[in-house]
Amino acid sequence: MHLFNRYTVCSILLFFSICLHAQENTLYTTPVLKPTDKPADKLGKAVFLKLVASKNTVYTGEPILVEYKLYMSVLDDPSPGKEPSFSGCSVVEMPSQTSPVTETINNRLYNVITVRKVQLTPLQDGPLVLPDASINNIIQYTTTDSPFVVRDYPLTAACQPLTINVKPLPEKDKPAGFSGLVGSFGITAKIDTNAVPANDNTHLTIVIKGAGNISAINMPAVQWPANTEHFDATDTQHSNRDTFPVSGDKIFNIPFIGTKQGTAIIPPVSFSYFDPVAEKYITVHSDSLPIRFTGPLPKAEQKEIITEDITNRKYLWIVPAIALVVAFVLIITGKNQRKEKRRREQEKLKEQMHPVIVLQPTPVKAPAINFTTALQTLAITNEDRVFFIKAKEVLTAALQQKFNLASLQETGILAEMQTQNTDAVLYENARHIYKICNLCLYSPVIDEGQRVLVMEALGALVMQLGV
Repeated sequence: MHLFNRYTVCSILLFFSICLHAQENTLYTTPVLKPTDKPADKLGKAVFLKLVASKNTVYTGEPILVEYKLYMSVLDDPSPGKEPSFSGCSVVEMPSQTSPVTETINNRLYNVITVRKVQLTPLQDGPLVLPDASINNIIQYTTTDSPFVVRDYPLTAACQPLTINVKPLPEKDKPAGFSGLVGSFGITAKIDTNAVPANDNTHLTIVIKGAGNISAINMPAVQWPANTEHFDATDTQHSNRDTFPVSGDKIFNIPFIGTKQGTAIIPPVSFSYFDPVAEKYITVHSDSLPIRFTGPLPKAEQKEIITEDITNRKYLWIVPAIALVVAFVLIITGKNQRKEKRRREQEKLKEQMHPVIVLQPTPVKAPAINFTTALQTLAITNEDRVFFIKAKEVLTAALQQKFNLASLQETGILAEMQTQNTDAVLYENARHIYKICNLCLYSPVIDEGQRVLVMEALGALVMQLGV
């Protein structure tokens, strides 16, 4: 992810530099300094980096738009410097600006390019520090005593960190089962058809659509009628990262059957979220869905199927062949059983002559894990595949310790977290870390940036869990 970001910033800065040099020199001329002028003082105001956030105070789980903007009023060749590294929040990369815009500050015209643009979602209340960043620049200038000699001055444009105040979500009127999702959403539900033969498979499709942290949406609970049986759901996600907040939908597809003939109603499916604009909790509902489970297939079709099964006389020769095979297997099995019986009798005689004393091991309680040490050890792990295996082990141990989970595998752990109505953002970040580790373990080539991403995300999650 970090390598991808760096390549993106490089491309943006290169495109920007080409556009800037193509401008008319009446706007962007080469600076001329006096021999006594200090380049740092004169050129420091010509190029600078600015960190901008859409809000300074937000709720936990409320998305923030964060942009790193480069301001330039002279001809310049920029290149990436220090990349910001976020912690304590989930990160969604958004398309950066592909062409410069102009802005006037203190009567000075600047070309402005957005080099990094992200949607951040705070995971916990308290101060959230947006990190500093920098861009390296080479500015050309001349002096009054040597106007035809062009000199290069290296300038690092850096911005200061910015602290966002993250407020906890209000406890008043918080709905039961609220998963921590913040934004603006709606819900719909539908079934494939309202008339289905009993014991025949059909699907319930739930669509949650809106703007916010789309990936943190959990499947809402469904009150299934007594004469139905449902199976594991699958989900798909679509998002539009060109707008803020990121908008899109998450679709849950649940197979189910009717266990007997008759009518049933799937009650409205409800879903709650916190609206930061209205500063209140909102619960939305889908429509109820009537369904009729019809009888089995017509007898004519059943007769056709039964006749076809019974009158396949051309395959009757298989019956004696199977009988011969079974007899042969029984003979061989009988011989093997007699040999095994003799072996056991011989072993019993040996034990009577030389009794074996078996020592029962004393159960040893597994020591508590020091996650600070575990993360430090993980950071210095050289072999990539060992790193991702160990990362999954640390994540699993942290979740087990925090939520007292019985499962040992990631699928079971995630299922238990959903059953316990774990915070939606926390659940989604855990699932995302597992997913990245698994992709890298089965990938022939591992991007170095994935290690950094997993390390940062895992450290932030362990900090949030407080283990």
